Amino acid sequence: MAFCLKLSPLALALAASASLPSFAQSEPQSLQVVTVTGKTAPLLDVEAADVTGFGVPLAKSPRSVTVLSADLLTASAVQTLSQLIKLDASLADNYNTTGYIESMSIRGFLLDQSGNFSRNGLATSNIAPIALENLERVEVLKGVAGLQSGVSAPGGLVNYVTKVPTKELFTRATLGADDSGGAKLLLDVNQKLGPVGVRLNVVDEALRPQFDQADGSRQLLSLALATELSPATSLSANLEYHRKSQPSVPGLGLLDSDADGLGDALPVGVNPRLNLNNQAWSQPFEASSTSAEVALNHRLDADWSARVAVNTQSIRINDRLAFPDGCSSAPNYVYPGLCGNGDVDIYDYRSDGERRSLSSWDTRLDGKFKALGLQHATRLGLNGRKSSTDLAPMQAYNWVGITNIYAPVALPGDPTLTSLNTDSRERALAGYATLTSDLSPSVQSFVGARITRLNRSSEKSDGTQAVSFEQTVTTPWAGLAWSPSATTVLYASWGQGVELEVVPNRPDRFANAGQVLPALKSEQSEIGLKWQANPRLLLTAAAFSVDKPYADDVATDALPLRVAGAKTARHRGLELTAAGRVDAALSMQASLMALDAEFTQAVDPNLVGQRVTNLPNLKASVFADYKLAALPGLSLNGLVSYESAKPVTADGRVELPAAWQLDAGLSYTQRIAGKETLWRFNIENLTNRDGWREAPTAEWGGIYLFAATPRTLRASVTVEF
Repeated sequence: MAFCLKLSPLALALAASASLPSFAQSEPQSLQVVTVTGKTAPLLDVEAADVTGFGVPLAKSPRSVTVLSADLLTASAVQTLSQLIKLDASLADNYNTTGYIESMSIRGFLLDQSGNFSRNGLATSNIAPIALENLERVEVLKGVAGLQSGVSAPGGLVNYVTKVPTKELFTRATLGADDSGGAKLLLDVNQKLGPVGVRLNVVDEALRPQFDQADGSRQLLSLALATELSPATSLSANLEYHRKSQPSVPGLGLLDSDADGLGDALPVGVNPRLNLNNQAWSQPFEASSTSAEVALNHRLDADWSARVAVNTQSIRINDRLAFPDGCSSAPNYVYPGLCGNGDVDIYDYRSDGERRSLSSWDTRLDGKFKALGLQHATRLGLNGRKSSTDLAPMQAYNWVGITNIYAPVALPGDPTLTSLNTDSRERALAGYATLTSDLSPSVQSFVGARITRLNRSSEKSDGTQAVSFEQTVTTPWAGLAWSPSATTVLYASWGQGVELEVVPNRPDRFANAGQVLPALKSEQSEIGLKWQANPRLLLTAAAFSVDKPYADDVATDALPLRVAGAKTARHRGLELTAAGRVDAALSMQASLMALDAEFTQAVDPNLVGQRVTNLPNLKASVFADYKLAALPGLSLNGLVSYESAKPVTADGRVELPAAWQLDAGLSYTQRIAGKETLWRFNIENLTNRDGWREAPTAEWGGIYLFAATPRTLRASVTVEF
């Protein structure tokens, strides 16, 4: 196994400073913002999640929520968002490839990168590589989130919860490596600086994937501060800088086996290391994200508390790619897809200097009171967000020749700036309220609503094609829960969500490329059952139905015009989950989703009744961790994931076959002089199964294939100082 680790000067300096025993020798003080559970690891049974918006335990909440804890991410050796997705059956990839921005879908709906993600409860943009090392947990709310986030796709809401200072003082260093030569250094420091708790995370990583010419690097610097200003008031802050540079690996396409101009066959015999973005002029995809957050919490009395929080985020991206798209070497131009012999057109795409910024704030009041003889809990809040996208005036997207997936060809580059970019602005101001009422000792009602005022605008970089609109939307939500016993809850809920779409910035494909479209409403109904099988094991079941309107393409005399609300999909499904500790030795996180997703309205009548592409009817995931009593400190774990066949083309004639994967790992903890040393060894795709992992249809109509990750070995050691 080749081993390579190149540390940046910043990481080396921080490593030296982090190795100091402590910032101060004073006794640690409790911090109001920290919760200490006292549970034995691995901690898979998280009892509450901020993402629900109601402040009740997960076992009592009338929502379907999954919490992926830091213990689970570490035990399963999760490195990326794509790997995290395997831990829950309701989550799925969507155009997730090496070196590029990752995204996900929930319940079959693609999440909006700007509207469906939050960080410590505040809006954040996912249009940048995500660091997992400084996260305490990832909370996933499944289903419409109009009450929680306002404008967002109906799949759900993902809340990244960062690590905070804790009472225990420590300095831990982790060194990891994989069998491709990749390596990572992680420092996690928790100390005191006078009355201020300090949590520092530093990462320096050399990225060595299995693909040709795709090596890269990544750095993370994260700082969390927390202190008590008074017994009733606490102040916290989070700062993060994350940078990643790596050539992205584009997806392939279907082969046109019958020369009719449409791809219709899965490629076979492709080199698993193939990267079509390996031209001499290829450059890495570069992204850096800087964020800052401050929150003030104050307890007014025993029943009422207030919180004010604000954040800001700045993203810089250089997006460059040798992009395969269509094929012009056949008698009939092929799109979407590749020629039958594996030929594919290559475009030199470059969009340097992309700048995105986002800022948001939230102020809320939480309290309990009695009225009409009933006990109530309420949350009243006001929040706002502002975001902007500023691209360079021009981008390059130039045809440079034809290569072949079986015999790649060196092609000349053409960085000529030929296409105008589109800039956009968005502002939202929202007021929201929730009310939880104890109607009886066993029945609770949950109601809430959010009123959002939207302002969106876009224009070409030369000032032309300016579009703007203002819109006020209301997203209500209601639920009812009944507890026939102390450990069982049955619930029913209904809610609405609002989502916005932007036409892809492809002037060669759309008459209104880059324009923002009016907001559209989705609607969801859900019934569910939750059972606390033991104090640390929660079993849940949920059945849901979601109707979502989409934009669709309407033909014109020239290029298609993308129109909001021209298409509708209905997703109906059943989710089963089990999370927590079965007994003293066995812990698990298991889930299953059965999904029926089809279009109920479309411009093309042939699409109505067809299954939504890239979605299986059945998906399952089971992670288990077992402690060996005969060898204290040794644990074995495994992750089995399965999904049934899923359609690749809109007519369903091409499918990805059913697939499964087995990951395995072990860990050993030893104590030396009172300090812990943790050894880990993980194997992803133990049986080295190959095949195509996903086949998303891009917003502009292209169909892309991404291969399964080959067998990968990872090892790490964590030393506590």
